[in-house]
Amino acid sequence: MSGPDDRAAAAKGALAGAPAPRRAAAPMAQVLRWLPIFAFLVFALSGGGRVAGSDEVTMLELARAILRGHVDVPVGATLDGPDGRHYTKNAAGQAVLSLPLVAAAEGAALLARFDEGRRRLAVRFITSFFNAVVTALLLAAFYLFARMLGTGSGPALLASLMLGFTTPLWPYAKSFMAEPLQALGLLLTLLGATAARKLPKGEAIAGLGILLAVSAKLSMLPLALACVSPMIGLRFRRWLSPLQGLILALAGHAIYNWVRFGTPFETGYGAQASASAFTTPLLVGLYGLLLSSGKGVMWFAPALWLAPIGWRKMRRDPAPPAPREGAPLGWNSTGAARVASRGIAAAWAVGLYLYARFQHWAGDGSFGPRYLIPLLPLAFLMVALALEGATRARRFAIAVLIAAGLFVQIGGVSIYFGAQMREAGDYPYTLALDDPRFMNESHWNPAFSPIAGHWKMLIRNLGEHVRGDAPRLDLANPAGSRLGVDEADQARLLHGFDFWWTYLIYAGFPPGPVAAVALLLAGLAAFAASKLWRAYRLETRGP
Repeated sequence: MSGPDDRAAAAKGALAGAPAPRRAAAPMAQVLRWLPIFAFLVFALSGGGRVAGSDEVTMLELARAILRGHVDVPVGATLDGPDGRHYTKNAAGQAVLSLPLVAAAEGAALLARFDEGRRRLAVRFITSFFNAVVTALLLAAFYLFARMLGTGSGPALLASLMLGFTTPLWPYAKSFMAEPLQALGLLLTLLGATAARKLPKGEAIAGLGILLAVSAKLSMLPLALACVSPMIGLRFRRWLSPLQGLILALAGHAIYNWVRFGTPFETGYGAQASASAFTTPLLVGLYGLLLSSGKGVMWFAPALWLAPIGWRKMRRDPAPPAPREGAPLGWNSTGAARVASRGIAAAWAVGLYLYARFQHWAGDGSFGPRYLIPLLPLAFLMVALALEGATRARRFAIAVLIAAGLFVQIGGVSIYFGAQMREAGDYPYTLALDDPRFMNESHWNPAFSPIAGHWKMLIRNLGEHVRGDAPRLDLANPAGSRLGVDEADQARLLHGFDFWWTYLIYAGFPPGPVAAVALLLAGLAAFAASKLWRAYRLETRGP
């Protein structure tokens, strides 16, 4: 086992910019390797293999357009530019990052010689796993950050798994929405800003985080600035990397806007980007985002009830100079938690104020509190601290909250949120988005909570499958709608499950080979879980 001299050498080497001794770094490196692999395999196994939401579809169409040298997209959730072409209001950051995957998908569909409709479905299938990669990387970054704040490997790993599988990050890992990328950007920004006070070049991570978050969505700018606030007081030269990331992100937006609208200042959001869109009473929006039955983050991510405990610990900064398993990269965590807590508080305060007053605070057409998804990893740093040194009573509460979080996400993962909205009568929309009665029952009435709605459909659909009543898709006109299937198939899919392997069987693929591929993924996930457990045990015992 490593002794005090080893840890001291590691700390001295890290602060001088040198790598830590191999013996101290290897166990954590193994966890950081197998955690994202395990997470990706689970996300891939539970993936939907579909890109169906309006924002998702136009984002994918933008990526396909960029591959062909332009940014106009087919008409849909679009607006017309001065040249009469159609453009998505979405930022281009995620579309650009997904280009290698989209290009591979296009190439695979071309080699398979699919017709246009099936080619689009194949491209959507492959591209739908983009966020599985992003979210898996996010969990690895979260684990490293939690360890850097002084938590032991056990609480850090448990908090990472809770973040990935007991919050809406899991359903969003199935989507092609930009929220996971925004979350990764904000987490890296705070990680880098915190590390900048301890390690040379730590601010470069903050610069990368700002670039990712702001490129993914311009409204992330105030949140990213809040996350970089722990760097206040450092010399100007330490700010160069964050400034470079910010400048690159803003330049990308300006060029993209110029190409679409002939001016760098038109984002495509129109009135939604002005003060006139922030009309919701603050207390109404706060209640809606935090506690409402339809969108309250405290119900969709129940482990957040532990956050106040972790916040008090962070403010008292209880982290020891060297956790018993050895600090990552020789990091001395004293003071880091207090520094990080300032960025967390600033980001959540800015985010809640910004979105609580937004006219469309609920971010509808999504599962749970869409606009708060990017802030979840920051809050779970507090959860990680709350897990450290838990009493027997708190351990019982933690187990209950984990079970509750899994219950919520299993419903959200098994049933596509669009299907639940159709079943509830919320979609197609019958009221304008700015109507105060828009989705009133689903937002505020517990009897119509989407959490309950997903589970009602899950239980009903499971019973139908057991009776041999699974949907059968015709795929008669796969290119004829935004969803890639016609109205008749959409109605049938209300009785299906939102997994790629079930969709393939519904579409008439042989169940045997499809089940074999799914079982192979499950076996690989089990193998990765065993390797992750072994790495964790090695880290807790020491080399």
